[in-house]
Amino acid sequence: MLSKFATRFSIILVSVLVLIAMAIHFAFTGGRPSVELWIVLFPVILAIPILSAVFIASDSELGV
Repeated sequence: MLSKFATRFSIILVSVLVLIAMAIHFAFTGGRPSVELWIVLFPVILAIPILSAVFIASDSELGV
């Protein structure tokens, strides 16, 4: 059960990372350095997969 949750979390995390990387690369290539954007967006990058994986998970997957 935990492997199903971990797999779902990993897939969501990778997809969010890819989307944000493309957004930073194509949309924000102006004067701001991309390192600052990665630092500012880091909580969002981690919050989206954590919250969505927990909301989608059932009680049996979490061991509750």
